[in-house]
Amino acid sequence: MIRLSAGTAIELGLLNKKSDIPPTTAYIMVGNNCDNKCAFCSQSIESNSRKDKLSRVVWPEFTKEEISSSLKKYNKNNIKRICIQSMSSKEAHKASEEFIKYIKKEIDIPVSLSAKIENSDDIERFLGIGADRIGIAIDAANKELYEKIKGNNYENKVDFINEMAKKYPNKISTHIIVGLGETHKEIFDLYTNLKESSVTISLFAFTPVKGTRMENINQPTIESYRKVQLMTYMIDKGYKEENFTFKDGYIEDIKLNSKILEDIHKGYPFEITGCKNCNRPYYNERPKSTIYNYSRPLNKEEICLSIKELNIDINQN
Repeated sequence: MIRLSAGTAIELGLLNKKSDIPPTTAYIMVGNNCDNKCAFCSQSIESNSRKDKLSRVVWPEFTKEEISSSLKKYNKNNIKRICIQSMSSKEAHKASEEFIKYIKKEIDIPVSLSAKIENSDDIERFLGIGADRIGIAIDAANKELYEKIKGNNYENKVDFINEMAKKYPNKISTHIIVGLGETHKEIFDLYTNLKESSVTISLFAFTPVKGTRMENINQPTIESYRKVQLMTYMIDKGYKEENFTFKDGYIEDIKLNSKILEDIHKGYPFEITGCKNCNRPYYNERPKSTIYNYSRPLNKEEICLSIKELNIDINQN
């Protein structure tokens, strides 16, 4: 089974609807069933959610020929990458491999693969057939949460991601979900650990999905998320722990110099992060609701709102 995110299908002309923020990546989901037991995911083997959804996004089904043809005829300049979200199963991995081989013969476009990969041989195989980046999810930012929500060994996963990032420079990505129950300090520690190996890291806000074990858990507050966005933005820029004051594990204050203040007033820390040309429109939010990840540069009104949501007195720094 091959599915496109609704936004991708709209952008490629396969779905007759409108979208106010065009995706800059074509998002493709491959596989019929997932063997994972992730407590937050609609695709989990334990979930009763609709299987045409991932997070809050709907994914209609198309053939590989329809997808290839639409990409060949695509004459806009928005989509610059394909990102394949593979289910965790032998069937899905095989289907992903076949699709990458097929699409690379048809179209010259960078391809990323996000999948449950647990050995170097599989990474080498997927890179060898045309994928230029492999995403290996970590999701939870501490051992207890990871093993409760994901059901796997936390240290092994972190070590594997770091090891693969060193073996395959600039080829390994991961993502961290904010709001699963972790503290800011735990995100700081994990993010810093992964950045030392040059892992590309995307931030997501936890999104409750009906039919999952975590359907009744709230999204993180926007203040908490904004502080994590600023903290991780600063880590990316080389700032260290001494720039952050934590109280009971949560950010109480952040030391801001003139350069970071300038970036805040341009809205940079609040823009979406991760792989190049990946903007994930409305993955964590609905249009006209609270925006966690801005999928484009912020306007003045949005910058002012984000600074207010951050709830740090930037005039005293």
